[in-house]
Amino acid sequence: MAMIQDRARHRPSLVSATLILAGLATMGVAVYGQEQSAIYLLAVDEKGTPVLDLKMSDIAIKEDVGSSTIVSVRRFGWPLKVTVLVDNGPRTRDALVHFRTGLKKFFAGLPPSVPVSLIATAPNPRWLFRETTDKVQIEKGVNLLTIDEGLGRFSDALVEYAERLDDEFSKVETTHLPPYLPVLVSIATTNQDGSEVRRESNVKMIASLQKHRVWTTMIMVASSPALATSGGLPAIESNEGQNGQIAKAVQEVTRGSYVPITGSGTSALSSKLLPDVAQEIALRYIKQMTQYRIVFERPVGAKGPMKNFSLALLNHPGAKIVLSTDGAMP
Repeated sequence: MAMIQDRARHRPSLVSATLILAGLATMGVAVYGQEQSAIYLLAVDEKGTPVLDLKMSDIAIKEDVGSSTIVSVRRFGWPLKVTVLVDNGPRTRDALVHFRTGLKKFFAGLPPSVPVSLIATAPNPRWLFRETTDKVQIEKGVNLLTIDEGLGRFSDALVEYAERLDDEFSKVETTHLPPYLPVLVSIATTNQDGSEVRRESNVKMIASLQKHRVWTTMIMVASSPALATSGGLPAIESNEGQNGQIAKAVQEVTRGSYVPITGSGTSALSSKLLPDVAQEIALRYIKQMTQYRIVFERPVGAKGPMKNFSLALLNHPGAKIVLSTDGAMP
C-alpha cells in the first residue's frame, strides 16, 4: 500500500501506476450530486517528465461496487505564492549576512513566475516587498533587511499572515478552490520575543493555516549552543522556547517542515538550507502546474464512502502517478 509521507521527514515520492489507497475509502473528494466526484492526478514518465497528453481513455477508476465512468480529464494548474517571514531583531544580528545571502539564493532558485513577498518581523511585521516577480525589486528588498533593536514578532507575524488569507479567501465560493496555494517560509528564534502571545489567537491562526492548505517551512534558530549536535543541528525540546513550541505546532498541523539550527550554524542558511527549500518549492510548483483534474461518475447505486478505490493509468507503460483529493500535491 502506497502512503503519502510527511514532508518533514521525507521528500514525497511517486507511486506505481496502479494506485490503491485504503485512505480513499473515507476521503473528502469533491462530490457533485450523489454520483459525480473529482480527483487530481499527476503523472510522470520513466524519465520523470510530466505526462501532458492524458485523455479520458487513459484513466480507469474502480471501487467495490463496479467501474466508474470518466466524465472529463483536463489540465489543472494551481499556482503558488511564497511569503517569507524573517526575524531581524537583535538576537539575529550575527546571522544577518547569512540571511541576506541565503534569501537571495532562495528567491533566485524559485520559478520566475511565482510571486514572492518578504516581511521583516522586528520591531513589527512590515513588508520589504510584496507579491512581486521583479528581480530588481527582490534584490533591493533583501538589501533593506537590517537589524532592528526591537525584538522580532514571530507569532504576531503568523497571526497577521493567517488573517490576510482569511480575508482574501473569504471571497472564494465554497465550491471553488482558492486562486493559489500559499507557501510560507519563516526564519525566527525559538525563544520568546516581542509578540503579544494569546492562546486563542494562535489556535485560530493554526486552524486558518490548515484550512487554507498553507505549505510551511519553519526554520528556527536556537539560542542555546549547548543543545547542538553534530553538524550544528540542535534537538529542539518541547519546552526549549515559546516560539519553538508554536512553530512545531504549525509544522505538525500543516504537515510542513521544521528545521532547527543553532545560532552558530546560521551559515547553513546561505550554503544549503534556503537553496534546498527553494528547490523543494520549485518541484512542488511543477507538480501543481502539470496535474489533471478528473471528474468521474460513480457506478449506479454507489453511495457514501468509496471502498477499495483504485485508479489505473492506461496506455502509458512505466508511468507513475500521485493522487490528491483537493489539488494540493504532496
